[in-house]
Amino acid sequence: MTIDEMLSKASSVAIFGHVRPDGDCIGSCLGLYNYIVDNFPNIQVQVFAEAFPPSYNLLNGADQVLSEYDGRPVDLAFLMDTPSFERCGANGAKCLKTAKFTCNIDHHISNPLNLCSENFVEPQASSASEVLYFLLDSNKVSKNAANSMYLGIVHDTGAFKFSATSKRTMNAVGDFIDKGCDFAKIINDTYYTRSYKATLITGLAKEKCKLALNGKVVYSYITPDEMQRFDVTPMDLSSVVDSIREVSGTEVAIFLYPVNGQYKISLRSNYIVNVNKIAGTFGGGGHEKAAGASTDEHPEVVIPKILSLIEEALKN
Repeated sequence: MTIDEMLSKASSVAIFGHVRPDGDCIGSCLGLYNYIVDNFPNIQVQVFAEAFPPSYNLLNGADQVLSEYDGRPVDLAFLMDTPSFERCGANGAKCLKTAKFTCNIDHHISNPLNLCSENFVEPQASSASEVLYFLLDSNKVSKNAANSMYLGIVHDTGAFKFSATSKRTMNAVGDFIDKGCDFAKIINDTYYTRSYKATLITGLAKEKCKLALNGKVVYSYITPDEMQRFDVTPMDLSSVVDSIREVSGTEVAIFLYPVNGQYKISLRSNYIVNVNKIAGTFGGGGHEKAAGASTDEHPEVVIPKILSLIEEALKN
């Protein structure tokens, strides 16, 4: 069943993404939202998502996002960029279990492919936003929808430098530009800029960086006391791992920071190591080159464990 066919049978739609939403999560959610608003005016559509960076407010519909599902029944629920109900944010799992029809649009390799009534999961795709675009009628995609999906692709490709970036990815971007997408403003204002406080804490994380495994790994972490001292939230730290991975000669970047009483483990690799497998050891997951997990252990305890797994992966 196509997306348009699903929408033609629905009068109410709810859209959800994952906890601690990133650019692709919000981009895919609002890309779908704008597509529905533009082409199916009779549908009551709502997007539910946890807090996201203020810079994403340049997307049309960002001011309409609701923080938590309120329990009202819906005909059709979408789960975007999310590989499990446990990772669903804004109390969305409750809605997905009661909606008349559900659809999962994702690109995580850890996705079991059976979460919803329909599951469009492409692990080889750069982003959920890319998967979404090629499920839609491109002739009906507006500038607003294009802006949203472009932001999603930009963030999940690391501004087009991650290995999942493909010809199809760039074909989508070319289509968005043809539709008038604000490509320069979006990439500059949401990817290449950060708040003053986020800049300071990123500087501290870089100052604390250490190398391991003969320079193949760079790692750093931030403590709760340091977060309090710099008056930052986990949202301010979401891009730090991509900053420290810039150290030349490294294959893997590791960054840990406090989230909800635990430490979030962020992993990035350049060419060889499948960090999705490493994150899986700690109950997490993601992609081959970008993955994450959570731990109750202090960074000084868990980092040696991660390094041991990376060392084994480098040998193989």
